Amino acid sequence: MNSRKPFFSKYAPPLNLKLIIYGMLLAFLLLTCLAVIWNKSYPSPPTLSTAALGRQQVEECRVPEYRRRLIPQLEPLISEEPLEIWEGLGKQEKNVKYLPSMIDLSSNARFIYIDLGARDYDSSIGSWFLKQYPKQNKTFEIYAVEADKAFHKQYESREGVTLLPYAAWVKNETVVFGSKPIIVKDKVWRMRPFGRIEGQTAEGDGLSAVTRVPAFDFVDWLKRTVRERDFVVVKMDVEGTEIRLVEELVERGAMCLIDELFMECHFDRYVKCCSGERINRFNYSYAQCYHLFLQLRNKGCAVHQWW
Repeated sequence: MNSRKPFFSKYAPPLNLKLIIYGMLLAFLLLTCLAVIWNKSYPSPPTLSTAALGRQQVEECRVPEYRRRLIPQLEPLISEEPLEIWEGLGKQEKNVKYLPSMIDLSSNARFIYIDLGARDYDSSIGSWFLKQYPKQNKTFEIYAVEADKAFHKQYESREGVTLLPYAAWVKNETVVFGSKPIIVKDKVWRMRPFGRIEGQTAEGDGLSAVTRVPAFDFVDWLKRTVRERDFVVVKMDVEGTEIRLVEELVERGAMCLIDELFMECHFDRYVKCCSGERINRFNYSYAQCYHLFLQLRNKGCAVHQWW
């Protein structure tokens, strides 16, 4: 009887090839496990809509390379949630690294300051921008965007300031504007009569102080008003609308038109009355706001945390 070699020996791969295949499989499994662990350890904010910041922009928006190089020189972002109530820039004002302190503005064509959510003149235009922002002796065109009629009259006598009496929004339409109350357990705080875009349901809830006001497409207006050679500073304090505005600015290719942005990202803070309780006004966390600031800086935006 003739002895025969096992059937598989003829077709079996060489030993070295086996080791290579097994090694590749092990490396793949290892990388997959590391990816799962990383995603669990560093998850993206669960409810903040940042789709526009992650996908390809519809319109091209190029940030100058010199601005990208300046981002690491800005003051560090505050990663820990502040537990005390701050007014204005507060304790952090001395740490702010303003863009004009690092660059020469002589090559720019125009100089523009836009205050979104201006409120009264001394809220930020008179008390902060005109007195403290380093302007290198340049004359800035100033736009005050404020929908609350209670503040409109005082701008009539302010030379050099153009009032835009609308709510800053992503389209031209009439919106419900005002404020819902803050409700924590059995306590109800009614806010000032005006402040933010609240949505249709606030009109009939019996608690909110709202009215209807005209809103304008800020992104479209910005693209029609300024050019890349202009130096544009924006302060954005729009009581929760900032997330949608930022997404639209990025997606529609207008964020690069803003040289320096001072933005308050509103989140649900702790309240003094009730230990461990937060307000239920914005549905954003501090972690989500911090993540948004990081994304903007990574895209070359000279953004600062405004309080």
